[in-house]
Amino acid sequence: MSDARADDSLSASMEEILQRRAASLALEPDDGDVSEGLSLLVFRVGSEWYAVKTGDVREIFQDYVLTPIPCVPEFIVGVVNIRGEILSVTDPARMMHLDATGGYGRLGLPAVVIANENVATALVVDEIGDIVEVPSESLEPPVSIIGREQAEFMVGSVFVSERMVGLLDVERMLQPIGS
Repeated sequence: MSDARADDSLSASMEEILQRRAASLALEPDDGDVSEGLSLLVFRVGSEWYAVKTGDVREIFQDYVLTPIPCVPEFIVGVVNIRGEILSVTDPARMMHLDATGGYGRLGLPAVVIANENVATALVVDEIGDIVEVPSESLEPPVSIIGREQAEFMVGSVFVSERMVGLLDVERMLQPIGS
């Protein structure tokens, strides 16, 4: 009988713990305790690391067939059909006048779909990094050694894992596509 009482006591104890956890999770966070942060998706283009806010990312895909299209700017490398939606594929390296990535689709380069309320495009990148949380106050102006072509597409820079990462301006990157 003592085993049954111990089991009942243990069940009651677990129930109490679960109720306390549920109550603490249901509490609204105190705005004074929460610092404003940025959630970023980090990726590599060439030898440089960049990021976009996760709220601007619709999806990431790697298996696609690229269809080239004529008479478009050089940074539009083609279009893809993703579940019935035709999306332009943009090479951010060409857009920012860096070394072009190349090998689109054939090598399985990942593509990050960024979007706003009007337009979407898939950015072909060399490597997907992590999703990171950084404090808003850690965002700095773009580094001064980058070129004008690159700087016009960036809103700032931030250190992630001791690496300088450029934060891309998604609205600016989507501007030429939506025009």
